Amino acid sequence: MTRRQAIAAAAARLRQAGIDQAWFEAQLLLSTALGIDTVEIIAHGEVDLAPHELEKYNDVVTQRQQRKPLAYIIGKKPFLNWEFYVDEGVLIPRPETELLVELAIEKLRGLHGPLSLADIGTGSGAIGLSMLKLLPQAKLVAVDISPASLTVAGHNAQRLKIRNRVTLLQGDLLEPLKGWPEKFHCITANLPYIPLQEYIGLQPEITQFEPETALVSGIDGLEHYRRLLPLVPTQLRPGGLIFVEIGKAQAGAVAEIFRQNGFRPTIEKDLAGHPRIVWAKI
Repeated sequence: MTRRQAIAAAAARLRQAGIDQAWFEAQLLLSTALGIDTVEIIAHGEVDLAPHELEKYNDVVTQRQQRKPLAYIIGKKPFLNWEFYVDEGVLIPRPETELLVELAIEKLRGLHGPLSLADIGTGSGAIGLSMLKLLPQAKLVAVDISPASLTVAGHNAQRLKIRNRVTLLQGDLLEPLKGWPEKFHCITANLPYIPLQEYIGLQPEITQFEPETALVSGIDGLEHYRRLLPLVPTQLRPGGLIFVEIGKAQAGAVAEIFRQNGFRPTIEKDLAGHPRIVWAKI
């Protein structure tokens, strides 16, 4: 069977499983199975697959048929200008989260001198590490309750050649920062915000494979932010910034939690017009 024929057969299997962009994903999966670039696969589609190559390809296609997310199968996910390693221990970075980074960078660019950043619930490190790449004089404390997440974040910091500017701390929310020797210019947090009942009805890629603890926050999705925001003022320096990501129906409720803790919040919409980021300056 040639590469092109294998892709066609795989795309048919993926379409039957309800996968959008089945042909595109079939090409990416073959690239992963063979360890070669998709451009080479497309340019040389007439090349026959060896039996062991076809077996490996069928294995990854079967995983995708079973709705395992593509990012977990290929082991990476683009975010802004970089590719981040991901596995099933971390949430897959979403495109809408890029807005949080862009907003934070916009507000921080006017500050002078070395910047001290904290990323809470860092996961793969996509938010905090992207900010370090865009702010060469900054340093980051990345916090996560999951040791597996910190392993992934550390790996990504190493790949991006910024490991020397990152401190990884394991623990719940801001608890690991008690006693930290300096206050922060900026705290970012993309914490769990999906209500439990909503989570139950999500697509299988999410409910069967992504870590529930990185997604669900109590009955209304706000439990983590209720616990986080009262602690933030003690960790920010004067003029410091806090940015959080929210669900599209949560802007009013999260803004009220900000106000209850002494902040004057601003709500920002994503490209689809949905409220997505709440931020404030202390």
